[in-house]
Amino acid sequence: MAKTLLKRTEVPVEHTWDITSVYPTNEAWDKAYQQAKSELDGLGRFQGKLAESPATLLEALTVRDEYMANVSRIYVYAGMQSTGDVGDQDAQARIQQALGLYARAGGALAYFEPELLAIAPDHLEKMVSEEPGLEIYHHYFDKLSRRRKHVRSSEVEALLAEVADLAQMPSTIRTALEDADLKFATIKDEEGNDLEIQQGNVWSHIRSQNRDVRKAAWEAYADGYIGMKNTFATSLAGGVKRDVFYARSRKYSSSLEAALAENNIPVEVYNSLLDTFKSQLPVWHRFWEIKRRALGVDSLHGYDIDVPIIRNQRNLPYSDAMEKICAGMTPLGDEYATVLKRGLYDERWVDIYPNQGKGSGAFSFGTHGTHPFLMLNYNDSLEEMSTLAHELGHSMHSYFSWDNQPPVYGFYSMFVAETASNFNQAMVRAHLLKTEKDPDFELEVLAEAMSNFHRYFFIMPTLARFELDCHEKAERGEGLTADGMSAKLTELFREAYGPSVTIDEERVGITWAQFPHLFGNFYVFQYATGISAANALADGILKGNGNAAESYLNFLKSGDSLYPLDALKLAGIDMSTPEPVERAFGVMTRMIDRLDELVGEGPIK
Repeated sequence: MAKTLLKRTEVPVEHTWDITSVYPTNEAWDKAYQQAKSELDGLGRFQGKLAESPATLLEALTVRDEYMANVSRIYVYAGMQSTGDVGDQDAQARIQQALGLYARAGGALAYFEPELLAIAPDHLEKMVSEEPGLEIYHHYFDKLSRRRKHVRSSEVEALLAEVADLAQMPSTIRTALEDADLKFATIKDEEGNDLEIQQGNVWSHIRSQNRDVRKAAWEAYADGYIGMKNTFATSLAGGVKRDVFYARSRKYSSSLEAALAENNIPVEVYNSLLDTFKSQLPVWHRFWEIKRRALGVDSLHGYDIDVPIIRNQRNLPYSDAMEKICAGMTPLGDEYATVLKRGLYDERWVDIYPNQGKGSGAFSFGTHGTHPFLMLNYNDSLEEMSTLAHELGHSMHSYFSWDNQPPVYGFYSMFVAETASNFNQAMVRAHLLKTEKDPDFELEVLAEAMSNFHRYFFIMPTLARFELDCHEKAERGEGLTADGMSAKLTELFREAYGPSVTIDEERVGITWAQFPHLFGNFYVFQYATGISAANALADGILKGNGNAAESYLNFLKSGDSLYPLDALKLAGIDMSTPEPVERAFGVMTRMIDRLDELVGEGPIK
């Protein structure tokens, strides 16, 4: 009999995140909301006056940051409630109120950055020198100044603002197509029953140990996208052309340069990642050959790629997961360990288990003035323990950023975000491999690790190569078609998979349609840089390299007060060179060596 999920009101309070630490009651939230709403009209009082005096500028920035911190807390509380139970109508009303407040606040404060950019750089420097309180905004001003030469006339800027909604239409169309119109075939499950493939169940069946089931699921999933490939292609082409349009409108030399400019990341960093990835592909080729032996097949196919190499799966209750994660993070010292344990055991950062109406997946959530909360749907598995470690990495990054930086620097960039999360996974994984001597569990740990590397360090850099090709073609005025996209991605995957994998050209080629990340304007490469930096950092700490742990904490504490490359340099990682990517491949190679020993001649039984 299937287990019935508890209603949200039935979930033991100790299994939920402590929403009362944000606001003690709904009435307190409503009071804060009404207060923030009443202050909206006053936000315009500094308009036209930011250059008036250093004191006025400091007051305006302080008011803006404190107000938005309050709005963020209002949103966080409402978001926690609505995520916990989508059927709670009062909670859904509150999240709509919070979103509306966010939008109105953004509109009321929209004059800030254009007005700051209108201040001559030397005059702004003079204001900072005259008012010590403005010094903390120095990096913020520098980030703004980098955009100055790319800001157009007021008439052009107004026009660009007007087309913003239109520019989102390619992505919006794709979402509607995938969520509402895309249908998949019915297959036979492990018991021979009819099963309609859906987004919510497909991956559990693609990872099935039954090869017939995973083949049917993988083919049904790919075929659904192939059936609508032209619409998906037109949508993605629109997204790429949007990126090119904005880059040219703001006088960047390429859409890649435009995407990286805000975080002061040279184009060479992107190219270096792809070149290093390509040079290290033999490491992946070796892994695919080991996996082929482990599964006992003549050749791997696309439907074999995601199935884990395991004998038995260990049951890992949440209490055990907490204990193992805390043990794995002990090399970082008492400061980190104390905060981590307090969050897990005392302050109830984590909303642990599924319940009726709760959102799917996992994420870290919060803002200045709140705990860095985590939402899970824990299921007593190693994979879910790894997810907990991952999200705790984000939360600890947020905690140390908020505890050491003002609100203006509280939200670090995506380029560094995936470093802390993957770092935690690497540390916990190393602890498990060192302390656990059961070969079956060791195999399971390595399988989970390679699954993580596969997504971040194989799929994402391959998609990054594909994304660059699409943008360069659009910049040259070449057409982007479904068949052309699939042919290019098939070529890239054929190179990446190597001789042990048989390529189903049409189904492997359509992978581009399955990733909304490609609408993020050179977003996906940051997963690969994140896991590279994370594993290079963990490798250094585990080897006891000098002050590596202290340096890592300094990185976490920097928040967004430094450009991403400079923040990582605090931790001893220079992402402007190939070295961290090469070190991450070295970590992966050592795991593959052990996997090779465990698999032997294969197959795994």
